[in-house]
Amino acid sequence: RTEQQHIKAAAAITHYFTMFYTAAITKQSKNQPIGIGLEDTDYGIAISSINPEGPLSQTCLKPGLKLLIINNIEVSGLSPKEVGKILNNVGDKLVLSAVDIVPDITFQVNTSRKSKRDNRQTNERVVATMKRDINDATPTIFNEAGVPSNTFSRIYKLIESELLPAAMALRSHETTYNREMQSYTSKQMIKGGLVGFGTESNHEKKVFQMVAQGAQLQRNVDLKAMQVKDKANAMLAKYNIMATVALESRRLGKYSSKQMQANEALDVVGLEFHRIE
Repeated sequence: RTEQQHIKAAAAITHYFTMFYTAAITKQSKNQPIGIGLEDTDYGIAISSINPEGPLSQTCLKPGLKLLIINNIEVSGLSPKEVGKILNNVGDKLVLSAVDIVPDITFQVNTSRKSKRDNRQTNERVVATMKRDINDATPTIFNEAGVPSNTFSRIYKLIESELLPAAMALRSHETTYNREMQSYTSKQMIKGGLVGFGTESNHEKKVFQMVAQGAQLQRNVDLKAMQVKDKANAMLAKYNIMATVALESRRLGKYSSKQMQANEALDVVGLEFHRIE
């Protein structure tokens, strides 16, 4: 089974529990503070506090939720300052919608480029790091469900020691392949005219080999992601928490001037965690 098939099979017997919250209030005056604190997080604008003396204190909103909509205005991509301006400019009636944050344990793989002084050569280096330190990455739902700290540590280290290296190896290979292709296309691709057995250049053979190895490295990442996810789910099953593979999109360069739109790659970047019913 592919990863997507595994997820669909799991969804057939259970489903993620994502709670949506909507609060409607009428302020006593336009200038009445509503008593909400906001913070910018990796997941978007989150509610950091609710004033117990404010009009929102008796609603379903609570700290830790991701704020989505204010009076039909989408705010998930805005800064706390911009959201504050919207709250200050609304009328007496206020409707806020929020959602549970989907927690994760994820990493990032980046390629850094540094040109030499003569600008004739660029050094590329692939760096992979966990997005949050192990001491500051425990998902809230782990604490709420009573997941032991050592269980969290085991899952974190599984991702860091098994999944991250596989993703880094793939990105390193992709970086080298792109560099080889740039050199390959700038020189004669074959020797002796028409392509045929024995006429390929060494450079061409290298590119063909790299394509095959790239496919294997991608398969390694997919298999390792499934393995790490299954191990995490075995540890979390009794706490009604389900792990799924966390994905991030990455824009790919156009391969032709005739290409209408650039493609996107989905990269495995760790695990997400969901409460289940």
